[in-house]
Amino acid sequence: MKILVLGAGGQGAPCASILSKDPEVLEVKLCDIDMELLQKVKDKINHPKIKIKNLDASEEDAIIKESEGMDAIIDLSPPSFFPTVMKAAYLAKVHYVNTAWEEAMFEKYDEQGVKLGDKVKLHDEFVKSDLTAVLGCGMSSGYATNVLARHYVDKLDTVERIKIRLGKKDTVYNDEEEILSPWNPGWNPRTALLDFIVDSYKFENGEFVKIEGAFAEPEMWDFPEPVGRMLVTHHAHEEPFSLPFSFADKGLKYCDFKYYANKQVAPIVALGLGSREKIKVSGVEISPIDVVMALVPKSQNAFLNEDPSKFKELDETKHVSIELEIKGVKNKKEITYRIHVPNMNAPRQQLYDIYGTSLIAVALPAVIGAKMAIEGTKKGVIAPQDMDSNRFIELMSQSGFEHRWQETLI
Repeated sequence: MKILVLGAGGQGAPCASILSKDPEVLEVKLCDIDMELLQKVKDKINHPKIKIKNLDASEEDAIIKESEGMDAIIDLSPPSFFPTVMKAAYLAKVHYVNTAWEEAMFEKYDEQGVKLGDKVKLHDEFVKSDLTAVLGCGMSSGYATNVLARHYVDKLDTVERIKIRLGKKDTVYNDEEEILSPWNPGWNPRTALLDFIVDSYKFENGEFVKIEGAFAEPEMWDFPEPVGRMLVTHHAHEEPFSLPFSFADKGLKYCDFKYYANKQVAPIVALGLGSREKIKVSGVEISPIDVVMALVPKSQNAFLNEDPSKFKELDETKHVSIELEIKGVKNKKEITYRIHVPNMNAPRQQLYDIYGTSLIAVALPAVIGAKMAIEGTKKGVIAPQDMDSNRFIELMSQSGFEHRWQETLI
């Protein structure tokens, strides 16, 4: 198979590295508007499968041309380009995968918001062309949330509630000192910051509820140690407006996603520094978010500067915990699963030896989504929970990834 990866940044570079190690992949065409970055990534991966090409994600015709002979596009460009790239994939007759998406991609969103039964744009076109577009196929949304939600919902006769919680802990610092370290989300920082600010959703009593304002409906959540107890709030994410489309017919009444209240980001948001509205500073008009973006470390630096000598320390101090709480009924008995997914980027040395990078949490599920689309899965524009979860898990394992989630009945 031949894969075009669009975007050579914080996730595109690891994705290309993973693909270069896959024996089923014959060619990886890595494309970006930044030729200097492309060359650096190619040099670091250092594999003959990697071909690089200067490409603007806003130019539909150019994307179609570069897609010739490819089997799929993995789109890791900024979200504003997704509609253009997805349309180009359809016109080029190749499968499409991205790792994030927005509710504006629903056909009737501008008139009515999100309603059950709505279709995503280009769904019918992909179906008619016997193609698959998988939206939000990263870690979360993706493998650690959507795929595992499908895995456990399938065990139930009916499902009532799905709660998703994501926490992070840096044990180098105590809770007060953490604010002294620079913020670096590891992916597109502009999108990461806006996810704290823009409206979010929850699914309640069978309807989508828009939640306005940052850090809404705070609660304390007890993650397994060493992450521990921390404050979580609603956060703009795909799962609350994605999972109900697949599970409402099984009785789903409630779904939400809450993210830890990042102490580095909270002051930025509180001061209005995430605003896109221009303000005047010393006679010059500038958007506050543009100032922040000029100071945040570049996301691709994590891949280019990956240092194996630091892996042991990072494994011991950088912790991510994703939890799913899935409540339903099996054989007339109420069951609640608590699923804990620990840091997917560890153990780093083991992952680095397999994939050429330890930064696989988002990139590897995207690769699996592309492989499933190519080998054959549900057609049209779908989400990760619409695919066979057992096959997804199997392909993750075959690639070398060891699953380490913990299941608890509560």
